[in-house]
Amino acid sequence: MPKTLEEIFNQALADPSSSNLNGRGYESMMMHGVQIMRDNKSGDIKIFNPKGKEYHEELTFQEYEIFQEGWRKGVYKLVLHVYRKRLKVIEEIIPQVLSNKKSLMAMKEKRVGILKKYYKLTQKLNQLK
Repeated sequence: MPKTLEEIFNQALADPSSSNLNGRGYESMMMHGVQIMRDNKSGDIKIFNPKGKEYHEELTFQEYEIFQEGWRKGVYKLVLHVYRKRLKVIEEIIPQVLSNKKSLMAMKEKRVGILKKYYKLTQKLNQLK
């Protein structure tokens, strides 16, 4: 059953794994780098993507649809999507650094770290089904 942003926000508030990031004029929760925020004046609710930048970008329409199954499943699925993108970038870089052993080892270590996170999150997502 599709969820409204208000329902998703309330799920985030109730989720013990979500961190409270309230500030002046807004309520905000974060889980695995995904942030959901409600403006106190307008009541507008937005979800922001964890793209590994110093700032967060609001989700695209397609990314918002990931949250139709709820807050926690949406977070897990979105973060897994981000991990897949990071792995793809690493796999594209590895052939370019084959001659540089130090860079190659660093890329392999990054890849292993992301794969471990990916595996753990996949296990959590499978437990929700």
